Amino acid sequence: MNERKKTNVVVGLLLWVFCIVMFFPMLFIIINAFKTFGEVVMDPLALPAIWNLDNFKEVIRTGNYVRVFLNTIYFAVLSGVIVLVLGSMAGFKLSRMNNRVSRATMLVFMIAMMLPFPVIMIPLAVMATKLHISNHLTMISILNAGFSCSLAVIMYMQTVKGIPRELDECADMDGCSGYRFFFTIIFPLLKPMSGTLAVLYFIRYWNDLMLPMILISKKELYTIPLSQLSFYNQFTQNRWNLLLAAGLMALLPVIVLYLFAQKAIISGMVAGAVKG
Repeated sequence: MNERKKTNVVVGLLLWVFCIVMFFPMLFIIINAFKTFGEVVMDPLALPAIWNLDNFKEVIRTGNYVRVFLNTIYFAVLSGVIVLVLGSMAGFKLSRMNNRVSRATMLVFMIAMMLPFPVIMIPLAVMATKLHISNHLTMISILNAGFSCSLAVIMYMQTVKGIPRELDECADMDGCSGYRFFFTIIFPLLKPMSGTLAVLYFIRYWNDLMLPMILISKKELYTIPLSQLSFYNQFTQNRWNLLLAAGLMALLPVIVLYLFAQKAIISGMVAGAVKG
């Protein structure tokens, strides 16, 4: 066995170990989500004696899970749609300008990406209070999209650079309006990047805890992460089986979405890198 094959074997083994370590928490959740509390305490690594759905039924009943689930979908989808529409328009315009103003704006977006959320948390809460948008899911979604669109703008800017400017000139000669030109010609060409960003942002908003935690106090507006936190505080002592069942229910939509959309994510990222 030559050196190259030895290296490949070692790298392969290390990757398998890494995958097992990363997958173990997920396996732990799956196994214990179907157990009773006694089984979880007795042997958390053993398979459940009976695979039943009692824990999930209890979570749905006590946690108002259907309402929470719908709130989270609304929050994630609305925020994502706003980011994709406004981010693509901003990215297209800044890319076509290609001057000091567009470069300075891009720098601002890059700086905004590097700011950790705790830095803007207090100003954001104060602004939301002044504008009276706390406990208003639609307004919170708009606010969320506004301060998290930096990645979308930058990625769209890089992608638009690969679209010929001749299309702009042809549309202008035909008398096509700016909005019609963008939404009928440019935006369909951005489909790979839009698919990638749609999945990434949906996962981000689905798992978002900090913003709902500081702006939502009404239980009927809770999203899944906020409901999980409330559930944990309520049952942390003697209901680990319910906590794990709730966690699995929160993870499943994201896992399914990623499994079906992973090719779109990779193709979009590659397209953006090549065109950029």
